[in-house]
Amino acid sequence: MTEDEAAELAARIEQDLLAEPGVRAVYPASGGGRLREAAAKLLGADDGPARVVVRPGEVAQVEVALGVDDVRPAHETARAAQRVIRRAASVPVRIRLTVAHLDASPHEHGTTTAI
Repeated sequence: MTEDEAAELAARIEQDLLAEPGVRAVYPASGGGRLREAAAKLLGADDGPARVVVRPGEVAQVEVALGVDDVRPAHETARAAQRVIRRAASVPVRIRLTVAHLDASPHEHGTTTAI
């Protein structure tokens, strides 16, 4: 897999994940990526870091962080996200998936939990 193919795969995975029931948002996979995204927004730039990271190799490495809602249990959404990623890839993949539950009404419940 070339770097261009990896970038195309990352874009396809992001699009497919956002169409999956229960997925509310796709975030940069690393803490540093989230900081760069916040800094880019503060500076008015639209081009933040990649939200889905695909590292080519014999076994491609895919990293993504999802914000999920309560449409279905978070573990079911996470499993569905893994299936989406595996279907999109034409090579074997190792997936690093971070899931955060987004509370639809934070004032009512008072907390947002991460899994």
